[in-house]
Amino acid sequence: MRVVVYVLMIVMATALTLGAVLLIVFTFADAGRALRIASVATAPFLVMGPVVIGALAGYWDHRASRESRRLLRWWFIGVAAIDVVAAVFIVLAALSARAPVWVPTLLVVGGAVLLGVARPLGAVFRRTEPPMVAVPDRAALETPAIRRAVRTIVVTFVVSAVLASIGAAVLMTLGRRDADHVVQSVLLAGQLTFTATAMAAVIVSLPLNGALRDTGGRDIGRLRRFAKVVLRGKPVPLDDVEMQGSVEYARVVPLVLRFQLVFIGLLYAGIAFQFVSSALRGDAYASVVLVGLVLVLVLVVPLTLRRIGRARRYSQRHGHSADSRSVVSS
Repeated sequence: MRVVVYVLMIVMATALTLGAVLLIVFTFADAGRALRIASVATAPFLVMGPVVIGALAGYWDHRASRESRRLLRWWFIGVAAIDVVAAVFIVLAALSARAPVWVPTLLVVGGAVLLGVARPLGAVFRRTEPPMVAVPDRAALETPAIRRAVRTIVVTFVVSAVLASIGAAVLMTLGRRDADHVVQSVLLAGQLTFTATAMAAVIVSLPLNGALRDTGGRDIGRLRRFAKVVLRGKPVPLDDVEMQGSVEYARVVPLVLRFQLVFIGLLYAGIAFQFVSSALRGDAYASVVLVGLVLVLVLVVPLTLRRIGRARRYSQRHGHSADSRSVVSS
């Protein structure tokens, strides 16, 4: 049930974001170019900002520590500030385009309502979680479970590729048959295939992410300390209980990071298909985005691989002593 809610949230957030952008594009056509671009660029934050707040409130137990409560508060303030900027751009663009009053009202009030209900809804979602276990779910970390997850990703890719190819063939049959239309149809099929597979990678990695959260007691403040110690090598003081948790964190996080790399690679491939399509239609901005995607991958992939190596070394150095303390305490 939680997976269904998670998927529905992604679909609804994507639909609302796309709807807000299209509404601005069609109703603010007479606005100044700078205001129109600023409105289109900031409008998605009216939806995705509350989604981030709701996800933080639903994914982490902010009652666990003062640091967690402070982090959520700062995130809320940051999202609210960005939403205010987006609202200002939207109102100015609406005045410039002489758009109907209901358009900026719908966008601004809708964003405010979403931000207002995000945290309470996240708290409701968090209370539907099963009780936290004392140690991470070992079954989610075992080789058969990982193989099933990988198999699910591969099957999703194959099925999506077949369905998208059929859809592209239908488009080519019903539409124009010139080379440009064929290329655009193929690129659309590639975009849908990789995007669907990326979503599958997110869903199959949810048990791993749950196990990672449990290593820190679902306390984002404690998980941040673990990340500083395990992934960055920072000298953060930990007590005996936290030391044991950090070792469990070091054992789980390499798997999580690997699936994150898979997700990022698939998602960026889907985005690349979209912007290649735009570039072929003459959009110069698309080429800039493609270069940016490559630069992000060049930075993220080596950094993630280094962190995976640090986590493994940390687990090897401290795993035996943490297991010994666990046996003694039991």
